[in-house]
Amino acid sequence: MNISVNYMFQIFFDILYVSMWFGVLNFTLTKRYSRQMTFFLQCLWFPLFFWGSRALPFLSEVRLVYSIVIFIAAALFLYKDHWTKVFFSSTMVYLTIITNEIIGAGLYYPEEALMGNSLEMSTPVFLKFMSISAATAAILYLLLYLFLNRQRYRLKAADWGMFALFPFSQYVLMYGWFDSIRQAGNDSRAIFLVIAICACIVSDIGLFAAVMRIAQRTQLAAENSMLAAQVDSQEQHYRDLTSQYESIRRMRHDIANHLNAMESLMASGRNAEAKEYLQELNSTPVDSTLGMCEHPVVDAFLHNRISAARNSGVEIEAAIDLPANVPVSNVDLIRIFGNMLDNALEACSQSASPKISLSCSRARGCLIIRTMNPVNHSSNVKGRRIAGLERGIGQRVLSDIAEKYGGNLSFDEKDSIFKTELILNLGEIKNVVLSNS
Repeated sequence: MNISVNYMFQIFFDILYVSMWFGVLNFTLTKRYSRQMTFFLQCLWFPLFFWGSRALPFLSEVRLVYSIVIFIAAALFLYKDHWTKVFFSSTMVYLTIITNEIIGAGLYYPEEALMGNSLEMSTPVFLKFMSISAATAAILYLLLYLFLNRQRYRLKAADWGMFALFPFSQYVLMYGWFDSIRQAGNDSRAIFLVIAICACIVSDIGLFAAVMRIAQRTQLAAENSMLAAQVDSQEQHYRDLTSQYESIRRMRHDIANHLNAMESLMASGRNAEAKEYLQELNSTPVDSTLGMCEHPVVDAFLHNRISAARNSGVEIEAAIDLPANVPVSNVDLIRIFGNMLDNALEACSQSASPKISLSCSRARGCLIIRTMNPVNHSSNVKGRRIAGLERGIGQRVLSDIAEKYGGNLSFDEKDSIFKTELILNLGEIKNVVLSNS
């Protein structure tokens, strides 16, 4: 009776394991077929793996090779990424399978399981060791998923390690429960162990999802703040243009009188007075930061930022070639110019002669944005622009945008001049929503 019941549980746990394997791959790689078709093919693959591997001798080399080959072959068939990426990801999944088996054999596998006779155990004992094995697998596959997708979530090694502490501490606690139940010989508590394990796995996934949602909300709030600043910049830009336009209208209206006055002065030989009068006309202020590019949003943003920087004593040279219809979203453009200017201003803040060169040009279907500024290495202690905010967030934002547009972000320093260069491939845009209206 135990054998038949355990056999049903064995199928359940195998389905659970396979779901974890393909779950990691499904959320890491690009599916060749639709989600429904991929799931259907994986369901067809399961019997071939389950009964095929169990038809071979236990712990034999043939069984190991069969399992590896059939799994990697399925991955190469189901996903359309470059074969090296598919091969690496599926190999890492299978190495995790082996790691899970090694941990189980060293810590908690009963003797029957080590001998390949797990179906002959009592059902409560079978459930206990299979549950702790499933918990171990879930933790390992969660960490593997985060490792394979570290670029997507911008996880550093320290971030990955700190997140791993939570599931690892849960695992130690669960293993302690398991060992206590095993030593006490009280199999009636096995169901509580299973429930606790499931709760821990759900909490791990929930914690990760919560962290990701908080990060997304933080990014959305930052983008909304940028949009609000963008609207304010455009309004100020419009007021400045209107003021300049009115000034030009007044000058055109009076130009005839000015010419007549100068002609009279020169005709009477009063050249000095004519020259003084001309200098007075030339002193009419015209803001050179207005109309530096055809893109209205960027023009408004740069007008305010460059004017503020110049008022604070920073010399800025700007050469911007940016058309109004460039296929880059307004939010991304403001994030690019804002972060690059912020980083340059901070870097040269300790310089005796702060000066920034900002340029934007187009070449071979690419948009090239570059800043150059002096750096001062006399101080090794750097503060934070915003308390609690990681200093490298600006570079991360730029790196994300470079990846989004199939481009590249690079840094270079020579003769105490630091250069940041961002290249966007306008022909390889990934998931971009344009909003240049």
